[in-house]
Amino acid sequence: MPYQEETIKTIVDRLNKQYYLPAIQRHYIWKPDQVILLFDSIMRGYPISSFLFWELTHENRNKWEIYKFAELANSEGTSHTKQQSADGIHNVTLVLDGQQRLTSILIGLQGAFRIRKKYHWVSNPKAYGTYKLFMNMFEDPTPHDDDLEFTGKPYYGFKFFEKEPENSEKQHWFRVGRILDCHNDDAFYKLKDEEEARFFPGHPKQLENLFERNLWRLYQAIWKDAAISYYVERDQDYDRVLDIFVRANEAGTELNKAQILMAMFTSKWSINAKEQIEGFIHHLNNQLDRKNSLDLEFIMRTCLVLSDLPVRYRINNFTNQAISEIESNWNKMQEAIEKAVRLANHFGIDKSNLTSRNALIPMIYYLYHHPGVGFMGTTPYERKNASTMRRWLIMSLLNNVFGRSSEQVLTNLRRVLNNQKGNPDFPFDEMNKELTRMNYSIFLDELSIQKFLSATYPNVFLHLSLLYDDYLWGVMPHEKDHIFPQALFYPGNPVFGNLSPEKLDLFLSLRDRIGNLELLIERENREKQDTPFESWIQTRDKDFRARHLIPEGDELLKFENFEAFIEAREQLITKRLKSIIGPD
Repeated sequence: MPYQEETIKTIVDRLNKQYYLPAIQRHYIWKPDQVILLFDSIMRGYPISSFLFWELTHENRNKWEIYKFAELANSEGTSHTKQQSADGIHNVTLVLDGQQRLTSILIGLQGAFRIRKKYHWVSNPKAYGTYKLFMNMFEDPTPHDDDLEFTGKPYYGFKFFEKEPENSEKQHWFRVGRILDCHNDDAFYKLKDEEEARFFPGHPKQLENLFERNLWRLYQAIWKDAAISYYVERDQDYDRVLDIFVRANEAGTELNKAQILMAMFTSKWSINAKEQIEGFIHHLNNQLDRKNSLDLEFIMRTCLVLSDLPVRYRINNFTNQAISEIESNWNKMQEAIEKAVRLANHFGIDKSNLTSRNALIPMIYYLYHHPGVGFMGTTPYERKNASTMRRWLIMSLLNNVFGRSSEQVLTNLRRVLNNQKGNPDFPFDEMNKELTRMNYSIFLDELSIQKFLSATYPNVFLHLSLLYDDYLWGVMPHEKDHIFPQALFYPGNPVFGNLSPEKLDLFLSLRDRIGNLELLIERENREKQDTPFESWIQTRDKDFRARHLIPEGDELLKFENFEAFIEAREQLITKRLKSIIGPD
């Protein structure tokens, strides 16, 4: 079937009445500036690319979940779409390619943007206003310089306003959506006369001509130009349509495998997969004790690992049986994923320091096959395995185990975990042996210890927390503390100021290293700030030095001996690391 052409007004009238979005489509992500550029292109008669629609037969319209185009968009993130029942809708047509452009046109003509006002906090409910698209009809779109022809900047005076902007002798703002009232030429001229009656007296004739030319061009662009060119696919085979969708979107924002799988799940699950999974991701990221940054790809990959499917997923590998199995185990999968994320959060690991989400998956697999245990209790079994999982997670993150070939790493570790299903304990040693075989060992050798010791403030929580037996840093308010305070490393300190240039450089290079850092609970850190360290440590109990690996000898606590202190403490840290996990 050849491409068809329609006016923008014709297509807008069909949005959310006949034209909807399939579940495979992502959320609306365009920003106000992009909408302005699109309208500018429309006004200039530029092509805005073709569109691809999928027309469902009447008997198939309820097989696929459909969603509305967003009419109120969020300028600072994705704008979520709402599900729509297909009941009572004739000729349901789904947009496979063109969602962002069509939503932008709808917002510019009938919708709005929620935009945060300057100097307002994101969390303030009054920080956001509803902004609609206006056009300054007195702005001349003709370039004044030939060089402007290629700048990519808009020619027409579009802008979003929260309230009706004030007009003057030099500007006349017109809300763009009002052009939809011009159902014929007579209505257009009536609107033109009404607007001209609002002009300030004494404006130049050239502005009146410019106004009429701009208004007529807007009317023509929306009502008369065949600006929308589209192709309609009528084949009802979902796999064929999915393939068409992927190919059509290759030139736009890249589709990843997780999003394609999400669409397949949505089409074949008996429950609303899109809302279930996206709601679960929101819960993990925003409703636990700490903030996380997990995404759809992580959830999809985890489902594959838990289902013993190939981790390197391809569309053809996902049979109806495999998708059905994931659906039947979805509640159990959610439980294991949330347990692992909560555990990591209790360890103090969240979106600020979880450098690889994939590192959580072996823990999730273990928890999935050991249901009924949360590992946050005080039984010897729970405490032992929580500590083991914490060490595994931190060491795999510090050694970047999942930085390359992560799919093969996950595949091999899953095999180890499967072989250890009869073992109630987390198989720390067995997994490390497999990683050693793959040259991904998380064991500490001399080189990795030196790398550990050279880590510097502020990104050192993982390093520091590994040195303590405590593992609930996520629920203990704590701070990364400089043992010798930063305030000492300034010329105002006589000891520091009298050092030789070489010593000055050396002290500054050692100030932020692990050897001068510890984790303190907030109250202790506040107490310590106002007291010299050599005096403050005398107020601590006898176990404080051992707990924080502070070397013996009060002479080392004097600032002039800072270099010797660092050397002695790094020796204690090295000894501690080797006692935690050493070479195989």
